[in-house]
Amino acid sequence: MQIMTMRRMATVLVLGALLALAGCIKVDQTLTLSPDGSGTLEMRYGMSEQTLAQLQAMEQMSAQGGQGMSVQPEQPFRFDEAEVREAFEADKPSGVELTALSSEVVDGWKYIDLTVAFDDLRALKRTELFEDSALTVTRMGGGDYRLTQRGGGDEMSAPGASEQQLMQQMSAMLAGFRIAQTIVAPGEIIESNADAVNGRRATWVFDIADDPNVISTLAQTNLELVFDGDGVELPTIAP
Repeated sequence: MQIMTMRRMATVLVLGALLALAGCIKVDQTLTLSPDGSGTLEMRYGMSEQTLAQLQAMEQMSAQGGQGMSVQPEQPFRFDEAEVREAFEADKPSGVELTALSSEVVDGWKYIDLTVAFDDLRALKRTELFEDSALTVTRMGGGDYRLTQRGGGDEMSAPGASEQQLMQQMSAMLAGFRIAQTIVAPGEIIESNADAVNGRRATWVFDIADDPNVISTLAQTNLELVFDGDGVELPTIAP
């Protein structure tokens, strides 16, 4: 199923030829963890119908011989419900279920909503949704847990001044780009670098409207939080 993690998508958006097209993406993702290690991953992603039509036209041109294109464009997401369900069911590992899937069009944007239930994080990491998420979970000396989801900084260098200037100049074409990632921990959050923390909920927001270098920021940012481990039994996930 061609659905990228935030880490892969950041790399594709920075390095790919479809920077302007792929910039028209909105994603809201919530990872909820239960004390026994099970949980859900809820995701809503959208792309403007105009951008989808352009990408489909480019794919058709590539399939018909390229017509000057040597590489078929890679889409970060798929927007056909049947395609998403079929691909997920074909590749899903044990301990993971697709429990909800729907789509809608709102103000010229097409959205996909999906929910995945998992027995533990190790099962979720075996899905294409999370297989390269660089997510780690460690238990600290006092019994609390540290969860880290690394950005793509190990796969790409930090942008130079000229690259940052280019991204600023292209901000108009990237209008609408917004990624919101939320983690709901099974214990009270003790510390986090999230933009907003409320009890067990931590949220990071990457919005082109607030940061003209948002794509490089996304790639270079590690999501980190420490939460209370009382009554919690999560599997350790190494880097």
